[in-house]
Amino acid sequence: MKHSIFIGTICFAILQYTHGFLSSVSFHPPKYAGSSTDLFLSKTTMSVYLEPKLTDDRIKSLFAWVSQAFAGRQEYDNLMLAFCAVFGTNVPESSEPMIMLRHAEELLGDDEEKLRGARISRTQREQASLGAMGAGQWTGQWTTRPHALLQVKNMTDINDWISTLPRGCKRTLKKANAENFTVSSYPILSNEPAPHSSLSHFRCVVQHEVRLIVDGEDDIQGFFDALAEAVSRYIGTTRMTGVIQEYRNEEGKVIAFAHEVRKARTIRGQWFYCDDEASKKYVWFHSVQELVRRAIESDGVDTVDLGPSGSDAFSELKARYGFESIEDWPQYADYTSGGFYYEGEDNETSDEQERLMALLRMLGGQ
Repeated sequence: MKHSIFIGTICFAILQYTHGFLSSVSFHPPKYAGSSTDLFLSKTTMSVYLEPKLTDDRIKSLFAWVSQAFAGRQEYDNLMLAFCAVFGTNVPESSEPMIMLRHAEELLGDDEEKLRGARISRTQREQASLGAMGAGQWTGQWTTRPHALLQVKNMTDINDWISTLPRGCKRTLKKANAENFTVSSYPILSNEPAPHSSLSHFRCVVQHEVRLIVDGEDDIQGFFDALAEAVSRYIGTTRMTGVIQEYRNEEGKVIAFAHEVRKARTIRGQWFYCDDEASKKYVWFHSVQELVRRAIESDGVDTVDLGPSGSDAFSELKARYGFESIEDWPQYADYTSGGFYYEGEDNETSDEQERLMALLRMLGGQ
């Protein structure tokens, strides 16, 4: 059964900021039945003070709540209620949100590397990937933002790319290659939980979005917007197809992951998320280098696509590494001449893939 969790921007019209770091919100908790024991409590309205401060325990609690929503428990579909339970400083322990949170935490347990994603078919994963890949533009439905592209068809090894870079970029890659982390590759399989659907990976997404969006300690709205964005992006990446490049530090802790998707003659750097530690270790630069390396070494790949950028500064950063932002990017990035690619498999177009390609053609693709 398909469930949706409320992940839209919080209605800050009902928030009142106090003391610059706390906020209050009125809410009506839903009824909850945690077991055969009657845990129904009467509906109440109260003001909850939210503390916009991120800790490992709070990330774990938020993941516990979200995991229950993904497991099909509709009473957990309200993300605003999760924020009240996890970040509220005055929520009574006997209240419904706190009872729900404790139950979710008990079910989660202590194994932060256990995979908890949905078991989704390959076709569903491929369909879920199309929007983020920009299929709206190559099918002629609408124009997306410019994509940052690098042509590799005339390159024979990674040095052909590195030799074109400015001196500063070369120094940055040298620093990235000197870091002591390990990288492992995991394909996203059909009807199996995604290899990045664990608390360890969720932590990377949350810290990444908070670091990216929040503008200082007083940015309360930005903090909760970032959390909502993180949950949304975690949902998205764990429902898609592709391969995960997982980064761990010397202690074996997951510090980052890159999500790649290959289709036709293009390999796309779909998503990248890293925790606060990895943000200081040049991991993103290393992931781009290795993406380019795999593209050069792979038969049938002409283009590396880093997708659209969230800011002009990021577009400029990509440009320094040879990725040109192009408005009519489908003209240069071939996504339509073949299906999705899976390492070690016969990648001839299957009946299932042919139906997907027929759908794309019907919608205006080639």
